[in-house]
Amino acid sequence: MKGRKWISAAAIALCTAVTALQLGWMLTSGNGFAAPQSVRTGHLDISQYLQDGLADALGGVLSAKKVYRLSDQDLVAPKPDPACYGSAEDPAQLQWLLDAGAELLEGQETLFSTDTPIQEGSTVRYYLDETIFAVTWKQPLGSSMYTFSEVKIAHPSQLRRFLSDGKYSSGTLYTTTEMAQSVNAVVASSGDYYDYREIGIVVTDGQVHRSRGELLDTCFVDESGDLVFTYAGQITGQEEVQAFVDKHRVRFSLCFGPVMILNGDLCSPKQYNSGEVHSEYARSALCQMGKLHYLVVIANTEEPCYSMPTLSQFARQLWDLGIPTAYALDGGQTAAIAMDGKLVNNVSYGSQRRISDIVYFATAVPERS
Repeated sequence: MKGRKWISAAAIALCTAVTALQLGWMLTSGNGFAAPQSVRTGHLDISQYLQDGLADALGGVLSAKKVYRLSDQDLVAPKPDPACYGSAEDPAQLQWLLDAGAELLEGQETLFSTDTPIQEGSTVRYYLDETIFAVTWKQPLGSSMYTFSEVKIAHPSQLRRFLSDGKYSSGTLYTTTEMAQSVNAVVASSGDYYDYREIGIVVTDGQVHRSRGELLDTCFVDESGDLVFTYAGQITGQEEVQAFVDKHRVRFSLCFGPVMILNGDLCSPKQYNSGEVHSEYARSALCQMGKLHYLVVIANTEEPCYSMPTLSQFARQLWDLGIPTAYALDGGQTAAIAMDGKLVNNVSYGSQRRISDIVYFATAVPERS
């Protein structure tokens, strides 16, 4: 009998909360108080808005998981919690991390495991909160040293791109670590260094800044957080690129390439218009492992590995690891990964190149006041 009374009370609370939310939604669309910025700009899934409001309204009455998300209009992400960072000298010590991140991983397998053969004397670094799982390590593969950062996020808005000074073609260059620190990145990777060249497709926040897609493959990131590709010459010109962006609900683009792996198939071309494909060169890539599950990778030299791969060698090594989707970013001295604002990998010529942009992953948990 008591159980029935509790269920009835919960049902009443639920109905009251939903009614309140519906009234609130009507007010936000009328002349009452303003809706959140993400609602006004059309970037919010209304069902998520209602779910978040329901979670707040019900509190401890019923369990409703809150969905955190970020706005692309906010250049700086929330500060990560320092207590959520950590490190270990042996991957075998991190089974607890995989267990703790299981809900966020949603059943997806990770490339990282407790058996991963990391570089001797190196450490595995990690970050975990309710919105982001990130683990970074170094691993010898062939005759090169690979640096991996594997990330699973809760919401697509946590995969982000930052242009130097927060605007297109600012003309100012910074290192990857400088930009990572400025936006509170949990993990950041050097981007495509778009401002070094006049070719390519550049999109930020759904706006097309450059539409010269004749020579390079383009990686688009859509509102679901998926990587969507076009090949060199497939779309060109402002109208055609904008139509593609609108159709696929693109948030931003990266333009270097090529596409190396797609849907599990190795597709790295023998010839390409950028990246010195046949030279031994430091390589960088953005990969998608599954839903909201990514990998940033750099191959370079570091003791005891003294060779750098050609593009085809790099692509095959990633393919051999079972990575289903991989896109090449700017390599050489540009190639850098930062975690907690600190450089992780060895970089060519001993210092980071100052560049125009980064790709990064952020926590969506609001900062505590």
